[in-house]
Amino acid sequence: MTMKRMIVILALMTAVVANAQQPQPPATGQPGNPVTTVPNHYEGVASCANSGCHGATEPLNASPVLQNEYYTWLSKDRHAQAYNILFNDRSARVARNMRLKGKAYQETVCLDCHTTNVPARLVSGKVDVEDGVQCEACHGPASGWRAEHTQAGWTHEQSVARGMTDLRNLPTRASNCLSCHLGNDRKEVDHELIASGHPILAFELDNYTETMPPHWRHGTTADTHGARAFAVGQAAAFSQSLDNLAHHARGEKWPEFSDMSCINCHHSLEGSGWRQERGWPGRAGLPSWSPQHWAVLRLIVGRANPSVRAKIDNDVQILAVRVSKMNDANGVLQAANEARRAIDGVTPQIAALSWKDDDVRALMRTITGETDFILNSDVHSAEQTALALQSLASALTRNNPRLLKSPMTEAIDALFEEVKNRERYEPSRFVQKLGALRAAL
Repeated sequence: MTMKRMIVILALMTAVVANAQQPQPPATGQPGNPVTTVPNHYEGVASCANSGCHGATEPLNASPVLQNEYYTWLSKDRHAQAYNILFNDRSARVARNMRLKGKAYQETVCLDCHTTNVPARLVSGKVDVEDGVQCEACHGPASGWRAEHTQAGWTHEQSVARGMTDLRNLPTRASNCLSCHLGNDRKEVDHELIASGHPILAFELDNYTETMPPHWRHGTTADTHGARAFAVGQAAAFSQSLDNLAHHARGEKWPEFSDMSCINCHHSLEGSGWRQERGWPGRAGLPSWSPQHWAVLRLIVGRANPSVRAKIDNDVQILAVRVSKMNDANGVLQAANEARRAIDGVTPQIAALSWKDDDVRALMRTITGETDFILNSDVHSAEQTALALQSLASALTRNNPRLLKSPMTEAIDALFEEVKNRERYEPSRFVQKLGALRAAL
């Protein structure tokens, strides 16, 4: 932890203690206390850190919420450290290669995802970039609901109406996470950033949610975590990737190579024989669209609505051809929009799917049997496949913890070993490991 970070933490703790010793203002929105706060403004993490709110050092059993969320975030959550990453050597190299005017920790292109970087006109309290990705980055600006949301009878829906982000709504939560972990029309890790040294992003909603230090009560999240979150997150990621693709085709950045498969251009010429063995989807050697976000989702869509699966399969084929030509931006735009309309239309059916253990195992077996797709795809599709299988396996181990030490878990770990180094990825080895997992199932 940096000295600067320690000073900030001590200042926040001092503010928390001082706040706890002061008489609290009367709640707004009650008779005689009209609402005076401006909604949709950010108040800063210190406003949540009172020991009687979310700043307890230990979880409290007398409340529907744990109340130690602030210290969980501060001491264990990577989001709290996101700003500090901008001081390391890799970030400095990225900024230098991007020819940015300032340091990484000063530039909007970095701050937008590594901090809660909001316009000053939307700040009512104290929002410091050194806090990294703080509470309001995920839960929404708190000015409209912070004072009221602890009142007796106040509902979650009222908070949402006053500016809270509805993270219980799976598409909303997925979109919120994907805004940084995949990107949108305002911020993204594009090919220029990747070429400058920024890591290539990989994300799967339930997998990444469950590896966070939990600041929610287990046992109350059956409908918003687990296999359902995994399935809806798959749909949201595909939809957002298509929106990004359409945005690129519509603007001045076409072709944008971050939409495409890296391995067609970036590979060792000495050990590239399997690429020629496999062949190319279009003209040999040209970049191709990466199907990573359709790799597993197509199987989920097939379960929810087979006719839509057939339609999007066709849309994807058209899209891939148009992307590979690199000179048909309007065609790419039309194909991306068409596929996005289709996936958005079927997402409610995906959200309604049953996910009993038998359903989870059935999908895992189907995924492990998709060897032809894997052999003709890219490392990013294999990576998404491994993440999906890990999420589905987690759904099983929640109900049967003994599976944590089973051949199934060992086989999934072996899949991640194959994609840990993208440059050395070999499809046939990954397929072999899929076979071992299928046998373990």
